[in-house]
Amino acid sequence: MTRRPFPLPIPPELTAYILDFHWDLNRLHALDLPVTQLRVADLAHHLDLPFWAHAERPFQLTPHQVAADPLIYRAQYDRTLAADLRHPLDVVHRPDDRITILDGVHRLLRAELERRPLVDVRVLPWSALDEIAVPG
Repeated sequence: MTRRPFPLPIPPELTAYILDFHWDLNRLHALDLPVTQLRVADLAHHLDLPFWAHAERPFQLTPHQVAADPLIYRAQYDRTLAADLRHPLDVVHRPDDRITILDGVHRLLRAELERRPLVDVRVLPWSALDEIAVPG
């Protein structure tokens, strides 16, 4: 399958985390994936990466910056507090054995703020990426 390339330039610090192609969140959510638990601490490094937009510019803000200053970053902080932890995070298991988050960074930050030791995750195998890819 020819995949549509990711629509934005990916900052160097995120190239090991963001897939280099456009994928569909609805396709991901429709998959019947196994749910397991991972330690919040094992995923917490995601919270130091600039995944979030600020001032309408993508990749400007880390979740930990939001947590450190919720008044300045009110919109992202409110999204974090509203994140529903009954829904598992969606992660991908990469060929190098790393687990990276596809969907759920706000839920991860909420879990950390609530000092939860574990978080539910749905694990997408690397071999199943074509199931979420937008054709090019």
